[in-house]
Amino acid sequence: MKDTAEKNSELFVLSPDGSIQKVKEFVFPEGSDLGAFYKYENSGSREFSNPPAHVKMMQGLDLVDYEPAADSGNFRWMPKGHLLKRLMEGYVSGIVRDYGGMQVETPIMYSLEHPQLCKYLERFPARQYHLLSGEKKFFLRFAACFGQYMIMHDMQISYADLPVRLYELTHYSFRREHGGELAGLRRLRVFTMPDMHTLCADNEQAKQEFFSQYLLCKQWMEGLGVKYVMALRVVKEFFDANREFVLGIAKDFGQQILLEVWDKRLFYFILKFEFNVVDEQKKAAALSTVQIDVENTERFDITYVDKGGQRKNPLMLHASISGSIDRNLYALLECEARKIAEGGIPNLPYWLTPTQVVITPITEKHLPTCIDLAAKIGKIARVEVNDVLSDTLGKKIRTAELRWVPFIVVIGDSEVRDNNLSARRRGIKGQSILGVDEFKAELVAKQGDKPFEPINWPILISKQPRFR
Repeated sequence: MKDTAEKNSELFVLSPDGSIQKVKEFVFPEGSDLGAFYKYENSGSREFSNPPAHVKMMQGLDLVDYEPAADSGNFRWMPKGHLLKRLMEGYVSGIVRDYGGMQVETPIMYSLEHPQLCKYLERFPARQYHLLSGEKKFFLRFAACFGQYMIMHDMQISYADLPVRLYELTHYSFRREHGGELAGLRRLRVFTMPDMHTLCADNEQAKQEFFSQYLLCKQWMEGLGVKYVMALRVVKEFFDANREFVLGIAKDFGQQILLEVWDKRLFYFILKFEFNVVDEQKKAAALSTVQIDVENTERFDITYVDKGGQRKNPLMLHASISGSIDRNLYALLECEARKIAEGGIPNLPYWLTPTQVVITPITEKHLPTCIDLAAKIGKIARVEVNDVLSDTLGKKIRTAELRWVPFIVVIGDSEVRDNNLSARRRGIKGQSILGVDEFKAELVAKQGDKPFEPINWPILISKQPRFR
């Protein structure tokens, strides 16, 4: 990193077999994302000289756009983009719920006069929004930590209750980032962040939770389907005492990792990992992360009662299984921009594609059959009917392709007569003749176990408003 000297740390490449090599002595393969990530951290700038590729894509797909009436770094989400956002929120919240995270909701503003929070802000500086209520000074939260700390402070916790996990999906976290760093959805001033905090009795329990939550992050990234690299950052004392644990994470990851080792602890955590994506301009951004915090339970007087009846401060894990939801859409689109640059066909994951099926009649007389078919499959897939009869069949197919629709169904005389359909699959040449039940089974398999919401805009394309 460009401030490595100031932080008194050293960078290595950690391989799955446990071998460690100084990063300055390591030769990254040509085109390596890990190499691009290291280069960005070592000498890269957060500022963009040109708009990142995903901005044009998010606008062209009618997902998200700038809001000129708000502060920079605030966005408007159109119906298709908002649906995509809700699906990601639902998926990550489901992962945490199934893991045992108890969901809470906490305020978005806190007093600048609160003694512990004031000290915390000094220890963990951020670019804060400040506001006045009468003569009282407040700041807008930049994470869900504060509210969960307050809840945990007031909880009555026994050693038998641990680990305790609180979770919040913060739709409004605020960071007043510098203007030059604001570039589409990569870095915003208000964003949605799923945030979980876990209290653990001791180092061994914290390590178990850390590894389990790392696996949850892998589950998220696999569901997202983007290419990513990993960074592990650790204090030397912890690394020396828990070397096999750290190496075990690298072995499970199965790829080389950027390892940063600090000579001494300068932050509240002793161990953290991040999953990072590299975008079309070779800049990197972190998504998933988990950290072991050894400082804040003491600062905020969070305690539990041990077997001997004594009050102790637990360890705390900070985890965002997905990272910012907004940044995940950035990651998806930037990965597709890289694919386009390499001659590939862009896609969103099927479960996150706003329109999953477009049904196209060859002539007006086939339109009723298309509408009937849309009703039959509308509960298992998001379906539109292209009823713009002035367009040719070729233009209708091209329109669906430009919107990255996974399935294009064509209905003509033979399909009506034989009670079947002709389906084109994105990225695959040719078409297949299928029965309706056979097609429905394919859609269900494609959806898998991911969350689903039906379409919430007009299914007839002629009735759909334009947002730009």
